[in-house]
Amino acid sequence: MRRRTRRRLTGLILVVVVTAAILLVRLVEDIGPERGPSDRFVVASILDGDSMELQGGDQLRLLAIDTPEKDEPYFEQAKALLGRLSVGQTAQIEYANQRRDRYGRLLGYLYIDTLFVNRVLIDSGLAHVYLFADNDLKSPQVAQMIAAQRSAISRRVGIWSLPREPEPYYVNTRGSFRMHRPGCRAIRQSREGTYRKFATREEGLSEGLSPCRICKP
Repeated sequence: MRRRTRRRLTGLILVVVVTAAILLVRLVEDIGPERGPSDRFVVASILDGDSMELQGGDQLRLLAIDTPEKDEPYFEQAKALLGRLSVGQTAQIEYANQRRDRYGRLLGYLYIDTLFVNRVLIDSGLAHVYLFADNDLKSPQVAQMIAAQRSAISRRVGIWSLPREPEPYYVNTRGSFRMHRPGCRAIRQSREGTYRKFATREEGLSEGLSPCRICKP
């Protein structure tokens, strides 16, 4: 009887151990590694013109673009367009070098079927290109967005229709993707030879530069 009881107890312990191991493996699989470029998501809601919440709680910040802030012209239009294109839709995110920003948001290019949403916002004049040094400048996405920005500027749609006080020239510090007015405090310490000059605002923007957020050329 004692041997039979020991065998039953041993069998029960083995079942518990195996069950716990299976549950642990499943838990690890559910947590898993960071989502890969081919993963698909459903867009739950729109936060502003270039960020959204995904089902499951993650937030996505559209990579390499910038849309108007709240209370700025075309903020509502950019947010509305992003909502029409993506809410409730299954989306694919393609990542670049950095998968998340300092706030923990995903950073990526958003596709709804074959529609490249980042590019559509730029082409509609509701966003402009906003690059950083770690963007892959040779990627097809960046090339498409810069081409869309040139087109939107030439058509003077959206943000490109807004009047701006012209300057005799515009400045870009070498190695930066921002364009400044010559008196901008962000470039006050720059020495002659460390920056480039553009005769017109459009000349710099057509290269993929973006307006400085301080001087707003």
